[in-house]
Amino acid sequence: MMSLRSHASRFHDGTIELGARGPILRDDQGICWRLGFVDECAAEGLSGRVRVRGRIVDVDRIEVEYVEAQDGVCEQD
Repeated sequence: MMSLRSHASRFHDGTIELGARGPILRDDQGICWRLGFVDECAAEGLSGRVRVRGRIVDVDRIEVEYVEAQDGVCEQD
């Protein structure tokens, strides 16, 4: 039986990096997460330090519900 805990939303802090298949969050422990956005344009222009709220939907993937810019985050043009 799957744990319901894995389906709960939680916050993940880290740095956004551009990956071949979309944005990647490298968290404070050095773990990389592929980010999935319901609204794909929400991922455009993200860079630097962020706080992401979302559900872990796979061993390396977070389904993002909300992104909050942290210190020094800038949008790319």
